[in-house]
Amino acid sequence: MFDFVVRPTIDGEVLNFYVLKRPGVEELLEALGAKFEVVVFTAGLKEYASLVLDRLDRKAVIAHRLYRDSCKEVDGKFVKDLSELGRDLKQVVIVDDNPNAYVFQPENAIPVRPFVDDLGDKELQRLIKFFESTDCFDDMRDAVRQYLAEGHQKLEM
Repeated sequence: MFDFVVRPTIDGEVLNFYVLKRPGVEELLEALGAKFEVVVFTAGLKEYASLVLDRLDRKAVIAHRLYRDSCKEVDGKFVKDLSELGRDLKQVVIVDDNPNAYVFQPENAIPVRPFVDDLGDKELQRLIKFFESTDCFDDMRDAVRQYLAEGHQKLEM
């Protein structure tokens, strides 16, 4: 089961990747794009991830794209250092399924469950509700703290 195929050239070889979209991805992008600057920061290779993002971001909501080469490698793990974005960290939220990705700024992070193939997945709908409720916060880290304290996204790992 897949929604589309991308065929990047990696190390001189054309590879086929079959992509299944996480339920709600278009709705999330639309909701975020109406209110926030959207930056995608992935540990994926640019050759692959840029093709996927091209297919997902039909309305050009994503303002910036950062790939694996923008990550810092720490003990063999890819870390996304939000301080390198040139943005006030009071205004930044990172959403990721890998806790290693945000070890430098955990107070900015909303963890989500990894997505494999659950078409009943509701993670992105929960994120839309979170972002819709952030207007009253001057510091997004306070919004994240409250959201996590309410138990919306605590992961059982």
